[in-house]
Amino acid sequence: MQLTIRGHHLTITPAIEENIRTKFDQMTKHIDQVNSMQVKLSKDHQLDKRSRKGSANHIAEAIIRLPGAELFAQACADDMYTSINKLTEKMKRQLAKHRKMQMIFPQVIVPV
Repeated sequence: MQLTIRGHHLTITPAIEENIRTKFDQMTKHIDQVNSMQVKLSKDHQLDKRSRKGSANHIAEAIIRLPGAELFAQACADDMYTSINKLTEKMKRQLAKHRKMQMIFPQVIVPV
C-alpha cells in the first residue's frame, strides 16, 4: 500500500504526517486490497469580511483506490487536525459501506 501526502499552500509537518499515517493505517488494517491512498492538505487564504479571519479554511481531501472502486472524501474545518479527523470519519463510513457491498455482492473472477 502506498500513501502519498501532499500540501498545497501548506507545509506538511512531521506531526501532521504521523497523525495521518496512524489514522489511515488503523482504518485500512482490515482491508488488504488497498492499492494506493492519496491525501491532499490545503489552506485557503480567503478572509471573511466581518471577522477578518478565515472560516473553515483548512481542507483535507483523500482518495483511496481499491480494485474496481475509488473512494473520495473531503472535509473542511478551522483547524487542520479537525479536518483530518472529519476526513477519516467520512472515509471509515465509505470503507464500511464498500466492505458490506463486497460481502453481499462478491466479485466473480473469471479465469482467462
